[in-house]
Amino acid sequence: MVHAVAHLPGTWRLLYYDAPTRGEQIRLLFALGGVPLQDVRLWPFPNGLDPYRKAALGADSPLLGTDKCPCVTAPDGTHCVETSNIMHFVGHQIGMAPQTEEADERAVNLCLIAQELLDEVFYPLLMPMLVRRLTRTELLGLLRPLSGLLGDRSAKVEPAVAALRARLPALERALEASGGTFFSGEALTFESVALFNALRDILAYECVGDELASYPRLAAFMAALEARARPYFEERTATHQCGYPDVVSYLAATNTPFPWSRVAKQRD
Repeated sequence: MVHAVAHLPGTWRLLYYDAPTRGEQIRLLFALGGVPLQDVRLWPFPNGLDPYRKAALGADSPLLGTDKCPCVTAPDGTHCVETSNIMHFVGHQIGMAPQTEEADERAVNLCLIAQELLDEVFYPLLMPMLVRRLTRTELLGLLRPLSGLLGDRSAKVEPAVAALRARLPALERALEASGGTFFSGEALTFESVALFNALRDILAYECVGDELASYPRLAAFMAALEARARPYFEERTATHQCGYPDVVSYLAATNTPFPWSRVAKQRD
């Protein structure tokens, strides 16, 4: 039976599934901000969230009527839901937000673009890339001719890649307008973390080529944040991803339908 993990007053708590998907940008924001986090990794999916839903806690549910996660609870007990709202809320609380109202409005819009990249590119490509990985690695690759039938079809892949390409010119211009390494100049703020996290996972997909070759500012932005975030990703790989560094290889290894090659993750 799954039990709720109580919020420790005076600390930050994140409720999100034990997966390197949408809520990962929030974990990364705390890591880059150097702020300790009570990282409650919910398992199994989706029942791991049940102890926090309205049906279990009524008006005391931290999910604020959404019955969805991610959800953060601030040191003072304030709850916040929905990813872009959380990034904005936490960014302001931990000193990773722009200093002016105008800059903050731009940051909010860029953070929303990061969520759109997840919705339009990352998630639509995730299943095709898992299928591609599994059909090439399982049964000595004998399933590879069936890859298209199982979900790795150009009709799914091409629109998502096109959506990525459509976003890149505006992001390059936004970096140029910022006058610095990040989207808020030389200050690392929440929208830069959100965009970096989304782009990093998307650019790691096998079906995505060197899309940043024509965007030098974006390439430099990604390289700068990759260097800063390297300790976090190394720890995540070792502690939470069974040694697999990228999302596809980890999810394929732990969710393969072939039990003889499935990697069982040890959880507390």
